[in-house]
Amino acid sequence: MEQSDLDLLQTVPPYHLQGVARTRRLPLAMKGLASLSASTSTLTANEVVEVAPHIFNTASIQEALRSLDDLETTILRELVACGGRANSRDLALYLTSSDGPGTDREASIPPSGMSTIASLGEPAKMLYPTPHPHGPFELALRRLLLLGLIFWGKQTSFAGRDYASGVYDGVLIVPVTVREAVREAWPATEPLQDEGEEIAVGEGIRALQRTLYLYWSLVASMRDGLSLLNSNLLSRPALRQVIDQLQPKSSLEQIRSETDVPRLLFIRLLLMELGLLRVQQGTVRAAPAEAYFALPLLERARRCYRLWLETPFWNEMATLPEVVVRPGPAPLEPAHEEIIQARHTIIERLQHEPVDSWLDVSAFIAHTKLYAPSLLFPRKYGPRAERYSVGSNPYDWDFRLRHGWLTPREGWYMVEGGFIRTLLSGPLSWLGLVDINNDGRRTTFRLLPDTRLITSDTPREVAEMPWGRLIVQPNFDLMAMAPVSETLLAQLDRFAERLRLEHIAHYRLTKQSVTRAIQTGLHAATIQQTLEQAAGSDIPQNVQYSLVEWERQARRVELWPRATLLEVDQPALLDSLYDDEKTRSLLGRRLSPVLAEVMARSLPVLQQALWQRDYLPTLTPAPAHDSLLASSPLATREPQWHLRDDGLLQPLYPVLDLYLATEVERISTLHEETGWRQITPASMQAAREAGIPLDTITRFLQHYCEGGVPASFLIRLKLWGGGYTGQQSISVEPAPLLRLSAQVLQDIQSDEALRPLLGTELPPHSRLVRIPPEHLEQVVELLKERGFEVE
Repeated sequence: MEQSDLDLLQTVPPYHLQGVARTRRLPLAMKGLASLSASTSTLTANEVVEVAPHIFNTASIQEALRSLDDLETTILRELVACGGRANSRDLALYLTSSDGPGTDREASIPPSGMSTIASLGEPAKMLYPTPHPHGPFELALRRLLLLGLIFWGKQTSFAGRDYASGVYDGVLIVPVTVREAVREAWPATEPLQDEGEEIAVGEGIRALQRTLYLYWSLVASMRDGLSLLNSNLLSRPALRQVIDQLQPKSSLEQIRSETDVPRLLFIRLLLMELGLLRVQQGTVRAAPAEAYFALPLLERARRCYRLWLETPFWNEMATLPEVVVRPGPAPLEPAHEEIIQARHTIIERLQHEPVDSWLDVSAFIAHTKLYAPSLLFPRKYGPRAERYSVGSNPYDWDFRLRHGWLTPREGWYMVEGGFIRTLLSGPLSWLGLVDINNDGRRTTFRLLPDTRLITSDTPREVAEMPWGRLIVQPNFDLMAMAPVSETLLAQLDRFAERLRLEHIAHYRLTKQSVTRAIQTGLHAATIQQTLEQAAGSDIPQNVQYSLVEWERQARRVELWPRATLLEVDQPALLDSLYDDEKTRSLLGRRLSPVLAEVMARSLPVLQQALWQRDYLPTLTPAPAHDSLLASSPLATREPQWHLRDDGLLQPLYPVLDLYLATEVERISTLHEETGWRQITPASMQAAREAGIPLDTITRFLQHYCEGGVPASFLIRLKLWGGGYTGQQSISVEPAPLLRLSAQVLQDIQSDEALRPLLGTELPPHSRLVRIPPEHLEQVVELLKERGFEVE
């Protein structure tokens, strides 16, 4: 809760208020003060009410503001800007560290006798400037105190000394009335928006998008993807491939894990958040990316920035310099909510800094402490002095120096300050928003002009840069002149082989690359259209003819599963459908004068169009081939799968027998992680509902699976398919048991002495099997694994 002006006056010694009255030449009518002695410690409530109108008179405050010099004005305005209260030594440190070239703050303190914060590259313990009674900062505080424009907080210890001294280490408070007068006298200036100036997207953002594309294209070109360790980090061979592609000058001997190259780890995780990479079966594989790279450059940059700012996929606390965190975050542990909130706070502070001006990192850290003293550690988690210990922070970690303990004040510049350093040199630099310069003595940074475009809540639209032209040469070489859009590169990757990608993107069309593209669903006409659109003119005739010929050779034999064909009795009707713009998009290739391919999901619309033309089309399903599951004897074909104990059908060949693969789909489901077929209880239930007998399924699997059906899986197969009649549960009967004939049992059950001692008789259809006692638990576990209920 904010302290009111009246409450603030109750903590001020009367002799200081007398000094304020003399300094500001307040009316002598303040008789309440004149009658008080120096020994009086505080004012009563009635005395405060009498004195307050004179101390907080608006006209008198305005006059006092006009008498301030530059340094006094800077201190007061800084206090008002950070909420009206700040620690005096933190304020002195900020004004000291902001001195020097590369800063945009004119009011600063001479550095004689004062130390600065350590650089970004070599953080060290924070040394505050030594207070001196005659120092510029202390004298400026003294005059502000004597003018009654600021006061000390009640926790400040004066130890019998002068209240107006500026050497104390305490909290400075600006009364609410003074704050309002300061804002009225010196209104805050909003940053210039440059609305009429054309702003171009900078090279940093372009470099990020090119890196995203290169990483994605590397994974897309690898058939087996990038392998992962159990920790979900890249294996060393996979990491070596990534480094060779994106950081070829790095020393691989010094890189043992993906965490040693945090920029590449950040790029991979960002690609996964964007949906361009995904993990399958312990490997990283590429996902379709043309839709993303087709977006405007600025929109892609904003998506990347928002994902980092608002999602926990990246954790800056894992890379704090010079601080030992125990147990600390795991390599891929998500960021805590407090870290995400701290990012927003830093971005908000950066909004108040000038763009394209070099700023000292140390000064920015000191400035941030004035505005966000609880940056990473909210007050609710424990005392401020213990926030770096387990149990007193939201992370439940211990923060220590490599040699020694952290004090609360020193800890802020090592932990929170280290977090800010990591933020500037890491994600903000990788995203192309910040430029870092470290000359060995000090570290500076500057906000690039793109920062306003990316971080603004009401972003401006920037015209897209015209991309370079594509040159298609008769020798099948494709030369994309700089600058090259990632959209064009992604399209060329689909049907051409990349030779090099530097200032000029060099590709080549080959029969193999075009055939591969056609097998994925592309057509020669689509490839030609893409090339002509990028080139802005027709492509050479020999290239056109080669594309058509390569497509013809690739399509000599085609199998179309679930295809829909349109057959008409007169070619004129089909001609009219292709001539009409509304129906042309519903049709695919024309296979003959009276036969055409119908695009997927377009059949209902095409039916409606034919009805409007007074035609009543007939839907005729093509006859399916005879079921191999039901055929007897089974066709002579080689085994196609290896049936595993978990029901997975592991293919023995890259290309399976299409007829057998179709039959297997009737009794199995698709396993998403491996892409194989799997026999499950649900698939067996569906097969039973479709009328496929269990014997037929078992015979089919025995015939076309290498090694037949494993005995352990055969039990599950019968359980799922209803192969066991009667009770399917197994009971463990307690020993001992009597083995005797039926006649003897009948006589014993009639004996009055024996009958009460006998238990129940086992059902006649049950079977007993002896099991050694030491094997009983193992037998029960195995029976349960195979699906039995064991009582």
